[in-house]
Amino acid sequence: MPVDYDLVIVGGSLVGRYAAARASRWGARVALVEPPIPHPTASLSGYLLTRLSRAIRQQHWLSQAAFDHPSTTDGSWQAVTAWSQAVIDVVHDVSTSETALPTLAALGVDVILEQGEFYRRPTLGIAVAGRSIRATAYLLATATDPILPTIDGLSAIPYLTLDRLSEPSWSHLPQNWLILGRDPRGIELAQALNRLGASVTLVTAAPRLLPQEDAEAAALIQACLEAEGVTVLTQTQVTQAKQFDRQIWLQVGNQAIATDVLLLATRRVPRLAGLNLEAAGVQCGPSGIRVNPKLQTSHPQIYACGEALGGYPGFHLARAEADVAIQNALFLPIHRMNYQPIPWALFTDPEWVRVGLTETQAHQLYGDEVRVQRQSLQTLVKAQAGADTTGFCKLITHRTGELLGAHLVAADASECSGPLVLAIQQRLKLKHLARLPLVSPTLAEVLRQAAQTATVAQRPTWQQELLATWFGMRRSS
Repeated sequence: MPVDYDLVIVGGSLVGRYAAARASRWGARVALVEPPIPHPTASLSGYLLTRLSRAIRQQHWLSQAAFDHPSTTDGSWQAVTAWSQAVIDVVHDVSTSETALPTLAALGVDVILEQGEFYRRPTLGIAVAGRSIRATAYLLATATDPILPTIDGLSAIPYLTLDRLSEPSWSHLPQNWLILGRDPRGIELAQALNRLGASVTLVTAAPRLLPQEDAEAAALIQACLEAEGVTVLTQTQVTQAKQFDRQIWLQVGNQAIATDVLLLATRRVPRLAGLNLEAAGVQCGPSGIRVNPKLQTSHPQIYACGEALGGYPGFHLARAEADVAIQNALFLPIHRMNYQPIPWALFTDPEWVRVGLTETQAHQLYGDEVRVQRQSLQTLVKAQAGADTTGFCKLITHRTGELLGAHLVAADASECSGPLVLAIQQRLKLKHLARLPLVSPTLAEVLRQAAQTATVAQRPTWQQELLATWFGMRRSS
């Protein structure tokens, strides 16, 4: 039976629009169905938090250097947020230049701003705007909503979520903040607000911050936050909330805490209501839509990508998923999503970037075949010159020398993710990193230092003996 489109994208997110543009450039006939809501900006909230944190970091550095700078009390909150919002407006324009509706229309994408609903009989299709449309394949790239924690009285008090952070128009920064949840952006914001002079309490029910990540790096980030004055409460539940006058009182573990702002940095779930996915046979789990390595849902014609799958937010991750899903949907479903070379970054100060496996994951997969090399920043010229030696580099390798994972905690660590992504994507070995002719002084030199140290430490016995024999012969000749 003939179909109307090669691909119909059920959107509501930035990655949905990205996917529509990408598919249309292949020459496919594409329709984008998304609810008639304001332009999706949830994915951009991470940019805002990052820019805000970096702006405050610069202000923090100026204060440490005893330069003149605006204080929190004389309006730096308005100044910093205004500057950050101006930056995010520019970022928004740049990042959405390819995903704006006029651009999509110019590419030939049929944009339907209505809520769609799947139907299965007589054949799979979507009912939208009073008509039925069918396609060879479908892609789910919906927006997400935060999960509200089970707190007695939560519905009766005001609270914020990460995507509503810019809504209040405060003349001054509220003094007391409680950030609840394990979203990494909540950690970034905790440090940023603290540096503006707010009192911040960060609460998570997990045994530590970012429990799925490297324990040593997470402990260092937590230590940095606490050293600056952020209160971090792990393995702690918020069970009750009440409002008295203008303050919010929360039962946090066995203590009562008063706060001006409650910010929920909880995980998110896809916005699937009204799509009738049950009729299409699409299965969902606690975190999001279930997919196989080819990003197919339980219905082989329907694919999914982005935050709708659960996991970390991040446009670069969603974009990589969209690329794989589009190729499988438009051509043959032979491409698999490889998450190992996808970088992840935490934009605190110091920053933390991770590519590939953690130490725990590597040991689970390869056991005693794993080797770990840790390199301090103390030997790095740039770190010493900038008096910014907090952090380390950790390279996780197979005994054959293949790089399995890398962790870097340092100022501007995210700028060094490129070589690590390439190394893991191309399955390079330590010797390749050790030979990189890097500019000096730069932070990236720590990668070469760590690789060189590991190459020597992991040199097999026979090679050591051969080298000793060789140099002994040369000296005696």
